Amino acid sequence: MPHYEFNTRDYVRILYKRKGLIILAVLIGVVCGYFFYPEPAPVFQSAATVKIEERKTIAGLLSEWIVFNPGDLMASQTKIIKGFPIIKKVALRLGMIDENSHAVDIQKAVSSLQEQINTERIGQTNIIKITGSASNPGDAKNLAYAVSNTYVEENLLEKTKQSRRTRQFIEEQLSILQGRLKDAEDRLKVFQEETGEVAVVKIDFGNIESLQNRITEFQLKLIALEQRYTSKHPNLRRLKEQIENLESQLEDEKEMTVPPKGHSSGQKLDQARLSREVEINKKLYMMFKEKLEEARINEAQKLGDASIVDPAVLPDSPVSTQGNINILLGAIIGLLLGIGLAFIIESVDTSIGTIEDIERVLKLPVLGIVSSAKKDLNKKQLKVIRKTSGVKKREAREMYVRLITHYEPKSLIAESCRNIRTNLKLNPSKKTILVTSSGTQEGKTTILINLGLAVAQTGAKTLLVSSDLRRPAIAKTFGVNREPGLTDFIAGTVPLRDAFRNISDLILSDRKLEEITKSPGLENLWILPCGKLPHNPAEILQSREWDYLVKGLKQEFDFIFFDTPPVLAVTDASIIASGVDSVVMCYEMGRISREALLRAKTQIESVGTHISGIILNQIKSQAQAMEPYPYYTSYRYRYYRESEADGNGFKANLIKRFKDKANLDV
Repeated sequence: MPHYEFNTRDYVRILYKRKGLIILAVLIGVVCGYFFYPEPAPVFQSAATVKIEERKTIAGLLSEWIVFNPGDLMASQTKIIKGFPIIKKVALRLGMIDENSHAVDIQKAVSSLQEQINTERIGQTNIIKITGSASNPGDAKNLAYAVSNTYVEENLLEKTKQSRRTRQFIEEQLSILQGRLKDAEDRLKVFQEETGEVAVVKIDFGNIESLQNRITEFQLKLIALEQRYTSKHPNLRRLKEQIENLESQLEDEKEMTVPPKGHSSGQKLDQARLSREVEINKKLYMMFKEKLEEARINEAQKLGDASIVDPAVLPDSPVSTQGNINILLGAIIGLLLGIGLAFIIESVDTSIGTIEDIERVLKLPVLGIVSSAKKDLNKKQLKVIRKTSGVKKREAREMYVRLITHYEPKSLIAESCRNIRTNLKLNPSKKTILVTSSGTQEGKTTILINLGLAVAQTGAKTLLVSSDLRRPAIAKTFGVNREPGLTDFIAGTVPLRDAFRNISDLILSDRKLEEITKSPGLENLWILPCGKLPHNPAEILQSREWDYLVKGLKQEFDFIFFDTPPVLAVTDASIIASGVDSVVMCYEMGRISREALLRAKTQIESVGTHISGIILNQIKSQAQAMEPYPYYTSYRYRYYRESEADGNGFKANLIKRFKDKANLDV
């Protein structure tokens, strides 16, 4: 195949040419998507929205201004919501797992829920939409509700962590001090019972109380710093050293505390020590009780950054079903496969697909392009032919197309035949023309008859010879008898004048007169039917009588057109071609392979005959080099208008001319 660079128009032509295959592939894809892929359960969705508000102190703002923090709060929160800690608590809340579940089961439950949850920020706001998907409405609502509430609760717990740890520390210290106080009071009571009444010794505990308050204050600061820094941070280490120094000073103060003067006995000294211990523990206990109340108040005042704006509600209907998606995917896959098959078939197609390729491969000019006759069919005329000829609809259509230059002289096919007539450059040295094709059903007989009608309309005496002695069609097309004809004359059973058919025979045939006289030219048209079909058509065409007949016809007629069987089917066309002036080949693009067309050309040229060119038949608009001018279908020839306006007067004159012609001998 010759090299040809495809352009956009070629791709469109191929797609249009194979549109049936592409449509079939799409339909198959749709059917497969509908029947072979089961429709999954409908998907319900429920959504809840949460609002994020980051509350900051002045110190926090100054710290953020000094320390660079590149993170996006809203983007981070959308990821945290779907994170493992939150979703694990959701799974626990929904009863999918418990505290004793295996790690693998926990991971599976969390992964499953993460696939059912979608989080997204709504525009540029500080609101996050949490969407839960499930196969039924209740599960979708419960999932969205559980995720939103769990996130809000965890956010609040994170914000109260420092206050909670402070409260827990104070509670632990209170429990320890309560035990110490009780133990000190019990020992003092036992001592007093054993020794009897002893004067109460008053001791100054101001310095000890001050040290204990400072130690407690520093311990609370230590708890706050541990939330922000590691144990190696300088501030944290410095605070721990200060606490150790204060505790050491407190121990020294306790050791240095002695009873006042006047109480030097041993019993009084022991009593003073026990009283001192009880008093210290009481003051510490009361101080921590006050700190506990303050810690509880601070913890209760803490507010979380997240709050629910729109709670999850029960969805009314599923958001989507996958059935439509399966059909759409099937259609897309079918479309792609259809396009792929179209180009594959086009690449392996051995026929010639473009006019440029035909001229390049055959080295022959394209004499004309004959389009399809679908738009030019006259349904009324088809009914007349069927009624008068008694043939089926397909045969009536075939007869009509073969005479379309007569029935529709302003049709595209008629104008194409006139164009071919011009390109043939007929002259006295080119009187005998053979019209053939490489294969069957390529429209050679149709083109021959319409071309003969176009030549006859110029006033030239034209003869159509039905030299296809195997499947003749000319006589049937005109509605005249096939016998006697060509074979009868060669056999010597009838004179030549009895073998011809002219306008008088058409008048007497089953064609109506008003249809016969519709356009001029038929009075110049003569027909030589095939006659009785012989058993040896090749031998008849090679006989001396055939040669004498061709020479005699050339002297009597201006132009003679020979109809033959296809070149590659039988040898008849090659035999006749050797004795004619020119050969015209018909080709229907996409029907016959290029090898067959080249072989037919070689076979014709091997007998020494000149091929004038090739006619492209049944060409659709996407394969033509250029679209036909609207002039052909819209312009009304004045000659035709006058002939239509003359009415019966023109017909009467034309009938008289036909009768005069019928009396002439060849």
